[in-house]
Amino acid sequence: MYRFILSSLYCTSLLALIASLPLLAKETPKAYAQCIACHGENGEGNAALSSPAIAGLSEQYLSRQLKNYASGKRGYESADSYGQQMAAISKSLDLNKDVPELAKYIATLPKPTIEQKVSGDLKNGHRYYHAKCGACHGGQGQGNSSFKAPKLAGQHFDYLARQMQNFSQGMRGKHPDDKYGRQMAMMARTVSDKELADILFFISQQ
Repeated sequence: MYRFILSSLYCTSLLALIASLPLLAKETPKAYAQCIACHGENGEGNAALSSPAIAGLSEQYLSRQLKNYASGKRGYESADSYGQQMAAISKSLDLNKDVPELAKYIATLPKPTIEQKVSGDLKNGHRYYHAKCGACHGGQGQGNSSFKAPKLAGQHFDYLARQMQNFSQGMRGKHPDDKYGRQMAMMARTVSDKELADILFFISQQ
């Protein structure tokens, strides 16, 4: 009986250790320390600092945007002050080591719960979103890796509005080598202010 109890305790301890291995392996990259001040410890973003939520974005998208900032494809316009901040930070990263580590880690962070006081016409938002956004970004704003389209659900309303403005005004998606940015810039110019407000309201409900 005594041996059976010891054997059971050993098995329980072993199972607990095995279960904890993924958590032990998920070590925070050192480079993430400079992200926390703006994007939060869990990648939830900070509306007061106009910083977007980055938790749960795909590795593919995160890696591409960090490299776009570092290469000058994004954040090069003087009027885009937030983009210029990110460009400066991205240029300090090791593109071969830091960027892959950051992208992989951030992609594993759970989707944040963001409480937003926004209003709009949900029915119209649903209609406009699916007519102009859903084919690439997914029916519920979950993103689509096949189209290199990022997740929109769980993002700060003001950030999405600002990026659409940046696209439509040529502050983003203007660089000739930013293929996906140029696609978004064209789409952004087809959306009216009223449509955008309702689209963003729809996304905020996802």
